[in-house]
Amino acid sequence: MSDDDVPVGALLGAAYQAVVHGQNLAAREAVELVRDLGFEKDGTAKPFRFAYQRTEATQDGPQVRTVHATVPLLSLINPPAISIDKAAISMSLHLISQGTETGPAHASLAGGEVPAVEGTTPRLKGRIVHRSDSNAVLTIESTLKQRDLLESSRLSQLLDAAVSDHDSVWYEVLDQAEAFRAAAATFIDTVARTGPTGDGEGVREWLQQLWQLKESVTDAVSAYRDGLMEKIPQLHQSWNTQCENLKWIDRHTEPETMAQLRRSFIAAARNVWNALLPGAPVAEFGPPTLDQLRVRFEAAVSALADAPPGLEGLPERLRDLEAAVAQGCIARKYEQPQDVVTRTANRYDETATAIREMWNPSVQSAESREAQDELAAAAEKMWDALGPRKVPVDFRTDSRMSTSEIEECTRLLGELAELGKQLMELYDNPRNPLNEMCTASKWAGKAWNASKEDLQLGKQIPDNTRKKVIESFGHSNSLIEQANWTVDAYSKLQRLQPATWNSAARAWNKTARQFWRHLIDTNGHPLTDLACIESSS
Repeated sequence: MSDDDVPVGALLGAAYQAVVHGQNLAAREAVELVRDLGFEKDGTAKPFRFAYQRTEATQDGPQVRTVHATVPLLSLINPPAISIDKAAISMSLHLISQGTETGPAHASLAGGEVPAVEGTTPRLKGRIVHRSDSNAVLTIESTLKQRDLLESSRLSQLLDAAVSDHDSVWYEVLDQAEAFRAAAATFIDTVARTGPTGDGEGVREWLQQLWQLKESVTDAVSAYRDGLMEKIPQLHQSWNTQCENLKWIDRHTEPETMAQLRRSFIAAARNVWNALLPGAPVAEFGPPTLDQLRVRFEAAVSALADAPPGLEGLPERLRDLEAAVAQGCIARKYEQPQDVVTRTANRYDETATAIREMWNPSVQSAESREAQDELAAAAEKMWDALGPRKVPVDFRTDSRMSTSEIEECTRLLGELAELGKQLMELYDNPRNPLNEMCTASKWAGKAWNASKEDLQLGKQIPDNTRKKVIESFGHSNSLIEQANWTVDAYSKLQRLQPATWNSAARAWNKTARQFWRHLIDTNGHPLTDLACIESSS
């Protein structure tokens, strides 16, 4: 065989072997790249850090926040993992000879390669054809395909999410803004055409105020669109301020159709503000609803029930007030006859009158007076809505101390001084000149002098005077505590004449209690009684 004679089988096998070897080299290259690029020397994955911006809705308006992310580097790239999809081998070959070889053949089975029976194998010899103007022709054509191991880039997913968050907020704002524009146009056109009361009075002023409210909302939407987030809280505050200053007609002269348009206008604006500033309070204008008035009334009832000093039986009476209001609201909601509402109002007035007689005008804390004023205002608004122009009975009493009460306090103070002298005479120890009971009556006199002027004028006792009378400050005791201390000290002294002593002690206790209850809450600041002598058997 000449130099040009080659075994055809070896030639074809070498070509296919080159294709397989190429794929093997590509796989090895992918392994090396993953090892060198994706991992540190200690075997941990190399991180890839980046930052992107996203828009979030907050109470202060849409805010642009920078988000920092760290992902494995290998999650962002595709290693070169190729596969050979097709290989075509072509050559020009001149067949020289053919024959067979006898020998053992092998078969490939599931369990591996095992010897087969004796057989023959084809044998070909050939020569690559030469051309005068070119070398021998041997062509191998292959198609390579990159396998996508991760399907998509994680980085693209994060960036897409950031963009979609901003878009979702904008689309929500845009949808709510369209609904607001429609509600505003209908409401303002109706006001311009007929006026809120139907007679056109004050329409120009109302239109100007309503237009300003509308502009606050539309300007906030435009600010978000233009990325001027800092303007949105200012425009929201402008809306709230304008609503508080808007003078609207009351519930008894506002037509129901106008009330519905007004509520729709406010609700649409609230939806826009909630999209721009989640959780921010949105002010309203116009008369409050019955439900809103009832919530305010019930909250005021609870505040008064919890305020000191607590009067015995007051919580039960307050619940009666609450029940009368609830019945009135039900009657109005289901459009029952007016006389039903009137009967519930009468029950309220009866209970309010009973509460009025319970108060001790001289012993009311600042918390109690404030809670009473809030409940009285809530009740007036509530019954005005339930029964037009209905003024409920005021359950509060006159806070000024009457002339008779002033005379009573003066008399009781004189009795305390006289009883103090009598009690001292009963003390059978002339060697000890301490006059504790007279001192106790003097503490009561100082407390009366500190509070009398304010009580006569119907004013609340100032904090500094209040502390002086009933509260301790520093190392100095209050007047009531010093009075209690002297009474307690005198009770521990040796005493004779039990019958006379007990009679005088009971008189002192009764008079002291009657006096101090005009100045302080004796339940919250109890008095020390002068002890009586137990009779011996």
